[in-house]
Amino acid sequence: MKKFLLLLSLLCFYSCEKTEEDVSIFWEDEFYPQVFFSYPGRFVPIGKKRNVRDEILRIIRDTEVSIYMHIYSFDDPEIEAELIQANRRGVRLELMGELGKTYPVSLLPFLKYWKGTGLQHTKVLVSDRSLVFIGTGNFTYYGLEQDHNGYLEFKMDRSEWGKFHSFLKEEYPFPVLKIAGLEFWNSPMEGNLIQNRLFDSVLSSKHSIRYLIFDHYDPILSSGFTRVDHGSIGGIYNRPVDPEGEILSGLPGIEILEDGNEDILDDPTIGKGGLLHHKTMILDDSEVLTGSYNYSLSARDSNREIFIRIRNERVSKEFQEEWENIKSKSKTVNVSVSELPVHEHSFDSENDQICRSGTQPEDSFLEIGFIWFHWYNLYRWKEESCKSVTDYLSISSRHFGGKNEFPKEGTEDLGIRQFSRSGRFGFSLPKSDLMEEFHSAIGRPSHFLRPSQFLGTAGAWIFPNESELRGLISENVPQNVWILDRGKLPKKLGISLEEGVYYLSENISSNSAVVLVEYENFGLYFCYKTINYNLNWPEQILFAVYNSRESSNFPERYSKSDLDFFAEQGLPDQRRKNLCVISL
Repeated sequence: MKKFLLLLSLLCFYSCEKTEEDVSIFWEDEFYPQVFFSYPGRFVPIGKKRNVRDEILRIIRDTEVSIYMHIYSFDDPEIEAELIQANRRGVRLELMGELGKTYPVSLLPFLKYWKGTGLQHTKVLVSDRSLVFIGTGNFTYYGLEQDHNGYLEFKMDRSEWGKFHSFLKEEYPFPVLKIAGLEFWNSPMEGNLIQNRLFDSVLSSKHSIRYLIFDHYDPILSSGFTRVDHGSIGGIYNRPVDPEGEILSGLPGIEILEDGNEDILDDPTIGKGGLLHHKTMILDDSEVLTGSYNYSLSARDSNREIFIRIRNERVSKEFQEEWENIKSKSKTVNVSVSELPVHEHSFDSENDQICRSGTQPEDSFLEIGFIWFHWYNLYRWKEESCKSVTDYLSISSRHFGGKNEFPKEGTEDLGIRQFSRSGRFGFSLPKSDLMEEFHSAIGRPSHFLRPSQFLGTAGAWIFPNESELRGLISENVPQNVWILDRGKLPKKLGISLEEGVYYLSENISSNSAVVLVEYENFGLYFCYKTINYNLNWPEQILFAVYNSRESSNFPERYSKSDLDFFAEQGLPDQRRKNLCVISL
């Protein structure tokens, strides 16, 4: 009884000290993020079938100041009417749409169009800069009721709106946004990082993977599935199953099913209802990967997508239950897949080629490098016996750049492992001693500091005195410097420090590079360019380094220096246009 009274008094003290909004958030945090699913089916009760639409209508109805939306398809008279009614009572509307889509005339005054390549494929509703409803489904009456979709609803402090808004506009300074217990990435800007996040989560899973997918055309992800050794993978596909699903269905330890949703609208237009429209993966009953991102090249490189990661057992349990619900109405895939060829592969280091023992058509994979200096390349063979190591498909994964940034000479120094389509391990080559050193260097905590002056021809620079990192670097002695030139292996140079000026052991001749100053317990990164150099691969490397650091959960002691480096001065939510120092 005394314990109860003590808890009651503490609660009363908290309530007296906090505002009404604070107390509300105190109670509500436990219930967010909330999870919603659409429930197609001709015999589903109307209340259950409308649950997503009714929640969207409630959010709009309760909005007092502003509504911000990202829409792809929009065709729901009730939601349209509620938005117009909200505007009439003074709510500000702002919508971002897809140029190739047709929208209700009543919404056109509030609509802007995404100007990037590909499709504006995101689906987001933000109320009063604090409540977010986001998921896999479009704002259409058939999508909300007759397709399988999943949604997250979460609250954020209004002070965090600036970050989330800049993320939605693709202006956020960092490659990943962490807010309200969720992690967000944009594609196509961070499409490579999303592909790698999926792949890494799959490889690190311990006991189970369950996924629901509309489009799966990524063999890299499929290769990740084949390499997992716990033998508990289940995938449910929209009908008909994609070729990647058909290949996986013939492999042990992987169960592939075809969605049985037949709740199709009586309409001549294809795709109105009857879809499994998820893009969702549940791993180890504790991690959920979802959003608008399909497993495809267009989602990675062209379309405007949002990818979400959440590590929450309660949320994972709800998604797992929905996976089981959809599975109960699905059909096992029994595709007759011809036996995958098994050839012996080897690496010809003299000619930088991968060779094989047979001539049958097949796919094979090379895993090259480590951490963010890492590639997972897909090679599609016809009848040839050897291929250049650069002759890989564009769906191959990387953390930055493209084929021109791949180190095509001396590739074997990075270490190579070969895998077949079925996940069979082939040959491996160890890293060279020098690349072992580089691996160790990039595995340390990373910091970012732009020189105030940089003279490439002399290999010299000065760091600004006012940096938050000034104390850290003044207390430590630089050991080496690594220069990352375009399409080359990292180069190790000596470094000296004289009266605040850093000198390399030799001059720099390239017109752009990333510089890693190696210390005993951390690495210091920056990039440089000549004034007319426009390619952005150096910036992509720095974003990959930052993303890798965030995934490693290193302590964040120098957040101000990160903002100084990645954000525009005085605009903490605006991505800096020029990350690299200009080489004089």
